[in-house]
Amino acid sequence: MQDGGVSPVRKFFRNKWVIGCLVFDAILAIVAVVVLVINANKQSLITLNVVPGDAKISLNGKDDYGNGSYYVAPGVYEVRIEHPGLDTKVFTIDLERHDNFSVNTFLHKGDDFEYYTLRKNIDDYSALSQMASAGYNQTTDNDTSAEGFIAEFQRAYDLYSRELPIRYRESEGFGRSLRIIRNITIRESQDCEITLCVEALIVGDGSEEFIGQLMREKGLNPEDYEIIYKNY
Repeated sequence: MQDGGVSPVRKFFRNKWVIGCLVFDAILAIVAVVVLVINANKQSLITLNVVPGDAKISLNGKDDYGNGSYYVAPGVYEVRIEHPGLDTKVFTIDLERHDNFSVNTFLHKGDDFEYYTLRKNIDDYSALSQMASAGYNQTTDNDTSAEGFIAEFQRAYDLYSRELPIRYRESEGFGRSLRIIRNITIRESQDCEITLCVEALIVGDGSEEFIGQLMREKGLNPEDYEIIYKNY
């Protein structure tokens, strides 16, 4: 029943492998209890809705957050929002138990909204226009600085989508004596970094001034667009 005066039960518990397993299980149990306590305390909801969508968002210095909803413990939080080339925004919020708080905001560079004119950022422009348009501003910080930009950009974009292409043809003579004076097509172009880009395909006489005149007749302000001139 005994080996050298040590019972099988006592011998079992003296085994280093067994002791290690018991210690590991105890640690897991403690961790599980701690996690349960922490999660039980997360009774406040914070929703982050930030433009640009890939902005870096941190809560009290912890920066693994993105747009979405998160349950957190009640308390004071510093929400820091950063993006390369844009001004940083910082919010301080005090969450009570069962609070439901939304941070709706956007980043920009002073009065410059060039970031949102770039073709690669058109999705961020769409999100910006939904959040911060005049009359529909939903920003937490009541930031109205984008309203004028959105109105002007949207007007130019609507005309761009609706009025292009513009075609103009001018010729003289008939049959074999027909001579093309001007044959111009102004159409959307994908060849610019900015969204509002047009190309003017010109055969014959077509000065930049004449192209601008054709655009103005359709309500487009040439200054709102980048124009690529192609003469053939």
